[in-house]
Amino acid sequence: MLNYMIERMTRKKIGNVKFSRTKPEIPNDKDEIGLYIHIPFCKVPCPFCAYIRYPWNPKLERPYVEAVKEEINLYRERLSDVKINSIYVGGGTPTIMPEGIADILRHAEDTFDVSSDIGVESNPDDLNEKTLELLLDAGVSKLSMGVQSFNDEILKAIGRRSHDAKQALDAIELVMDNGGFDTFSIDLMFSLPTQSLSSLKRDLEIAIEKGVPQVATYPLLLFPYCKMYRDEKEGKVKLQNKKIEKCMYDTIVDSFTDAGYEPCSVWSFVKQGIDKYGSVERDEYVGIGAGAMSSVNQYFYANTASIEEYTRTVGEGALPITIGAEFQPEGVAARWLSMSLYETGFDKREFKNRFSMGVDEKFKSFLRWLKLFGIIKLEGDHVQVTRKGMCPIHLMTKTFLLTFIAKACVACMENPKPLNLQVG
Repeated sequence: MLNYMIERMTRKKIGNVKFSRTKPEIPNDKDEIGLYIHIPFCKVPCPFCAYIRYPWNPKLERPYVEAVKEEINLYRERLSDVKINSIYVGGGTPTIMPEGIADILRHAEDTFDVSSDIGVESNPDDLNEKTLELLLDAGVSKLSMGVQSFNDEILKAIGRRSHDAKQALDAIELVMDNGGFDTFSIDLMFSLPTQSLSSLKRDLEIAIEKGVPQVATYPLLLFPYCKMYRDEKEGKVKLQNKKIEKCMYDTIVDSFTDAGYEPCSVWSFVKQGIDKYGSVERDEYVGIGAGAMSSVNQYFYANTASIEEYTRTVGEGALPITIGAEFQPEGVAARWLSMSLYETGFDKREFKNRFSMGVDEKFKSFLRWLKLFGIIKLEGDHVQVTRKGMCPIHLMTKTFLLTFIAKACVACMENPKPLNLQVG
């Protein structure tokens, strides 16, 4: 009942958000902001993946790299006095083109005032000594690797054909032996077709036995345009039910906490003393690249998903933004609160500094409800998600992604023509 209420409340809060040809506010009034760079290429696009990506063709690398650098140049004046407090490179598969990534990162560092860690996503089959050297030389300090499972049969069942279990284990050993990164994280998935609780437990045991500093565990999320979503509707794929998913999630939390890991979000667990790797934990950020999304002030907006339109538009000196949504002040605060709960807690003073009001003034009844059901506890000014609250917040986050982000991705793909916005 509690989980149903959480899902329903989340849908009600964000279900009426409309994405349109809204012209967003381009940042120029910030002290600091994050930078997200999207690389939309994969050797073998996975049928469950919800993100903007295209089959890899080496001929696309150089034109795309130059286009990304052009978009960075377009933000040069607007962000000239703004400190870049985080850089995150996602995809797709960024490490499919390590030389291109290094080129882009150096250009970003030459263009902006960068004072941050740099995180990059990777795949096991792309990692070798040369690639690691290129990333480290380009200033990358945090690396994540998409393993999904150490079970070859499960990898096959979800269409993850780019690597097998042995390649993943070899890549983990390579990165950890290298020791050059401040943080190394691997991604595992749960609630997968054909996945049993025992096979999930074995995945968790392997990650713990290998001593991986951080492990992110993501549930299967199927957006309406994904191949696996269509396959499930046609009866070709059978998904896990909610009861099994909850059991799997509880197993994940118990396994990592028993092994001495700490939750740094409801989906990620890190060893004590390790600086966490996070892909989405940013309040405001500018997205660079085809299909990249941005969150600035009250606006959430997206670049065109079309590589052709993206390259053409930035080449003509215009921003490649295609759709956006504008939030009322309460909506901006609600998103901040949701993300903070995803990160397992926050200090009330952070909210007041960000929004010039107390969180109890704005969300008194909501916080009281969360406390009543044991989802959070209060320790002075600190709001902490409890062990009991981990699963409800997991469901809240999952619902947000399956509604708001899915809707944004669909609108982005349905509107490939950019708004032809000038930066000045």
